[in-house]
Amino acid sequence: MEEDVSHLARRRQIVTRTTPALSKRQLAFISPRLGVLNNIPFVIPFATRVAIFRQFIENDRRRMHLTYEDQMYSRSRHHRATIRRGHVSEDSFASLNGLGGALKGTIQIIFKDQHGIEETGIDGGGLFKELLTELSKEAFDTDRGLWLETAQHELYPNPHAYARESAQLAWYTFMGRILGKALYEGILIEARFSGFFLAKWLGRQSYLDDLADLDPELYNGLIFLKNYTGNVEQDLSLNFTINDEEFGVSRTIELVPGGSDIAVTNENRIRYIYLTSHYRLNGQMALQCAAFFSGLSEIIPERFLRMFNQEELRMLVGGVDRPIDIEDLKANTVYGGWDGDEANDTIRNFWSVVERFDKDDRSKLVKFVTSCARPPLLGFKELNPRFAIRRAGDDQSRLPTSSTCVNLLKLPDFKDKDLLEEKLRLSINAGAGFDLS
Repeated sequence: MEEDVSHLARRRQIVTRTTPALSKRQLAFISPRLGVLNNIPFVIPFATRVAIFRQFIENDRRRMHLTYEDQMYSRSRHHRATIRRGHVSEDSFASLNGLGGALKGTIQIIFKDQHGIEETGIDGGGLFKELLTELSKEAFDTDRGLWLETAQHELYPNPHAYARESAQLAWYTFMGRILGKALYEGILIEARFSGFFLAKWLGRQSYLDDLADLDPELYNGLIFLKNYTGNVEQDLSLNFTINDEEFGVSRTIELVPGGSDIAVTNENRIRYIYLTSHYRLNGQMALQCAAFFSGLSEIIPERFLRMFNQEELRMLVGGVDRPIDIEDLKANTVYGGWDGDEANDTIRNFWSVVERFDKDDRSKLVKFVTSCARPPLLGFKELNPRFAIRRAGDDQSRLPTSSTCVNLLKLPDFKDKDLLEEKLRLSINAGAGFDLS
């Protein structure tokens, strides 16, 4: 790991110098027109808005003296956090939640194994990426009770009363900060959020059409009510209440004061439909969303996000949901320890094998090395540090391993192409990464 980290700083400097940024002339042209981003941002190409977003963050780094050069000369300002394997969420919350906006700065991570022994290695930024990746998996896990998922497996805050308790709201704030830190660092995470929740990031309320994702049965019922041609009051016997069921206990919630005594009629049914969908989509989750956004906005100002729509925000968080472009990946891969680099026989065999992979196996390979199955937003040139393949000795019995914290594949020098394919497939399908052997 020490060798991996020693390469990281040099590779990060290279990526910093080579990553496309807006020129001063481009910024001068765009700056007077930044109002367009608040009003009609979609007349500006998505790739340009992403570049502006990155530039905003880089400007924020400089303003707060958080650039790579600043951090190299002020190590005393780094925050250190010790994280136990198996207690990632709890230790991260205890160590990092109190930092607030200071989470933007450099965080040096020390991992302890299951025996309480510190793992070797110096964190040059890669260990924090590993922490962020593992933390996002745990924190957004629906089994933990703070998040639920739609039928499309998209996340939204748990609307139940349990999630509105102060202890749980503190966790929502923390998760907002963590997601903000991922966006700030350009680290992709696997969490996929629902469209109606993403709309709230943009300061928008959710309406009836959004209910189709959250509660299809209720949505269909409200659409039936809206289009009902008979006598609503006599035939359907509804009033201005809604039933909440939590842990097997049902509660009746009045949508307006005295709602249990107000019948739904042909004349007032539109108001009933609005109040019902508003309660489900907005009222039940108001405190959870407010806590989450308070944490997120400490790291990423809301105006930065309003350049995008819901689907674009989804890509900003988790990358582009499209097949892996092997030619793009190959063009943005660096090598270590190989004679001739990409001209090396083993490397040529590697790419020949990968080119034969189907869509799913290509995604598994990228996830095995980078921790995210989807490609970066604007292609692999954005990956920081770059995708790397390092020679890992001559032992033909070893499996390829990876250090996801630095996007590094450690590939033994397999002499036989079929053996290389067999071993690589075993590794990417094992569901493990760092130091798998």
